[in-house]
Amino acid sequence: MAEGPVFALDVGTRKVAGLVLAPGTKGYHIRAAAIVEHQQRAMLDGQIHDIPQVALAIQAVKEQLEKKLHMPLKEAAVAAAGRALKTQRATAEEEISPATEISGQDVLALEAAAVQEAEKRLLDGSENQLAYHCVGYSVVGYSLDGHPIGNLVGQRGQRMATEVIATFLPRVVVDSLVASLQRAGLTMASLTLEPIAASAVAVPAAMRGLNLALVDIGAGTSDIAITGQGTITGYAMVPSAGDEITEALAGALLLDFHTAEAVKRQLLKNASVTFTDIVGQQRTLPAPGIIEAIKQAVTELARQIATQIILLNGRAPQAVLLVGGGSLTPGLPEALAGQLEIPPDRVAVRGREVLNGISGAKNLQGPQAITPIGIAITALKQEGLGLARVIVNGRPVHFLAGQQMTVTQALLAAGIPARLLYGRPGKGLGVEINGRLTFLRGQPGQPGTILVNNSPATLDTTVRPGDEIQVIPGRDGADARGTIKDLVPELTPKTITFNGRQVTLEPLIIMNDNQVDYHTQVEDQARITYEPLDTVARVLARLGESLEGTILLNGQPVRPEAPIKDGDNLVTGVEATGRAITIILNGRPATLKVQAADVLFTDVFNYLDFPSTPPPGRKRLVMEVNGRPAEFTTPLAEGDQVTLRWDP
Repeated sequence: MAEGPVFALDVGTRKVAGLVLAPGTKGYHIRAAAIVEHQQRAMLDGQIHDIPQVALAIQAVKEQLEKKLHMPLKEAAVAAAGRALKTQRATAEEEISPATEISGQDVLALEAAAVQEAEKRLLDGSENQLAYHCVGYSVVGYSLDGHPIGNLVGQRGQRMATEVIATFLPRVVVDSLVASLQRAGLTMASLTLEPIAASAVAVPAAMRGLNLALVDIGAGTSDIAITGQGTITGYAMVPSAGDEITEALAGALLLDFHTAEAVKRQLLKNASVTFTDIVGQQRTLPAPGIIEAIKQAVTELARQIATQIILLNGRAPQAVLLVGGGSLTPGLPEALAGQLEIPPDRVAVRGREVLNGISGAKNLQGPQAITPIGIAITALKQEGLGLARVIVNGRPVHFLAGQQMTVTQALLAAGIPARLLYGRPGKGLGVEINGRLTFLRGQPGQPGTILVNNSPATLDTTVRPGDEIQVIPGRDGADARGTIKDLVPELTPKTITFNGRQVTLEPLIIMNDNQVDYHTQVEDQARITYEPLDTVARVLARLGESLEGTILLNGQPVRPEAPIKDGDNLVTGVEATGRAITIILNGRPATLKVQAADVLFTDVFNYLDFPSTPPPGRKRLVMEVNGRPAEFTTPLAEGDQVTLRWDP
């Protein structure tokens, strides 16, 4: 808590109330208070429309308090009307590199992107294209690659996302308050919302377990806060309040607005009221008769408030607490109880007299004292928002923040996407090769740099008013690039000696129905087919040669399915000369023809289409000649009994 004292201002539609509050021995002590009415209708429905006129009322309050306290007042805590608050849900998604773990900074940047998307949606839905201050946000949830996840930090994937609920105030609301204060020689110490300020003192934490409705009825608006389960569960606003009753009274009695306001304030104090109407006739009427004349307007105001309470709460609350000067309207508590269909004793006006631990300033009493006292206590507890000015990339930026102000908040206010700090990974390539999907990944992005006062910083680095922030964007990673050779390394040219001459052959490669070579750059989503030059038959087909006659590979006759490698010597059309022997192979006669002087066991493989890898369930290769184990180089002779098989 701040040591105090705090100068608090409740800038209302009809008047400005100010007080100086300090912590006391048994609570809080109001050292001085002053109330000044606007000379003209400078505010409508809680919004400042005439800054110079509002500044005059603020300055008058300031001067009265300075005179009483014999001390200068330089800054003030204020509140914005609850009606100005806007909330918006939004999501943000980012592509990420699976090779890198998600960091806390990545998550902060993602959340900031979601908040900026929420503001964009708010602007898209606004007819006036207002600018907004973000006053806070909460995360609804995260997801990774389309699946919900509790915490993104430390995870890996290709796409992360989050959804947030962000809360905003129109900048015009804050700017008009700041401008009015500046004209009166003041700066803004902190900012809160009027219903939050009123709730801080009228509904203490011990009461928030009950389902209550707090209604702050001013001159232009009626702000509503709902409590339950130990907290404030929602806010709403009715654009009608005390001024509607005053206007109804003016119409019924033919009075100007100011005279009607004066008559309204006497209705609960006097048995009769004397006034002069617009034609100059002085009249005296009994207060009950005047109250009856405004009964219809009071009922309508109660109906509007009750409707918003039920819309926000889903049902009638357990009780309703009324604060603000408009709550003194005759018959309003009873009318509101009737509209909500709850007992009349469950609608009560809360004034300063029900607050414990507040002493001093006897001139500030009744329900109209609740909100200014709440503003002051919120500021003393440092629960309000401050208006900070920093420099972002050489440009002055104002933003609202609590006691802990961060780089993220400054970037949001400056409209700089935090994701720019984290270069996106380059786009990948996906192709189909002989019916099989293959991927090439893009390069990872390079992170950017944040400097606060020329020192390295991060998104959650604390900043102070006046700090200079420099943001250097990250760099996106390069998109994936590759040739067919990169995807299928075995697709390289093959150089052999064919029938005495050296030839270099390239495999037949088709990409998207066009013939290409292995140096060709692949296209995303391309369909590629190829035939490798891995057998004698495929090499001969590529050469346009037939399979007739004997084929020699490195001097040995081979079948067309025989494998061939770079540097081999291939001869075709050879006449069948040389030796020929007949053996018994696995129980059947087989004639082997070779060009060499000797017939070896390995020549059997040229005769058989024997699997080079073991079939399922078998792993031992058995080679025997005449019942004895053999090697690949074991010589064979006419009539030998040869066994060749895979055993378990």
